[in-house]
Amino acid sequence: MEIILFIIALIIMFIGFVGTFLPAIPGTGLIFITALLYAIITGFSEITVNTIIILGILAAISMAMQYTASLITTKKVGASKYGLIGAVLGGIIGFMILNVIGLLLGQFIGAILGELLKKTEVKKSLKVGFATFAGYILGVVVESTIAVIMILVFIIRIIF
Repeated sequence: MEIILFIIALIIMFIGFVGTFLPAIPGTGLIFITALLYAIITGFSEITVNTIIILGILAAISMAMQYTASLITTKKVGASKYGLIGAVLGGIIGFMILNVIGLLLGQFIGAILGELLKKTEVKKSLKVGFATFAGYILGVVVESTIAVIMILVFIIRIIF
């Protein structure tokens, strides 16, 4: 029974890992919830409360980084509120139209258009667009790295 539960947990965690790249799936949050449910079902025998606390901290860090990475890089290059709003709206609209590619392109184009609406010069608008794109990629790299660490911690606690 526990081996089946372990395999199901790993499958759900893999879906969570995929979610670090796709905004429609809750990434590290799903990995954390899966580990927590596994711990509860098995009476915290292999996955202890301390492990759950560590995984929870990692999930919180990764979610915070994912949501703030674009904001930090975009603000660092001097983006205006128009650029930030454009990036958010562009990302949402792009995701609805072209999924992940649309999300990336939408944030990039939205940030540029937002800055241009504010009458920012084209060169700076492009810089804001590229910073938004770089921030998103940075957030994905951090979140996916933390997701792998979380899954490895889970596997190590079960196997060893």
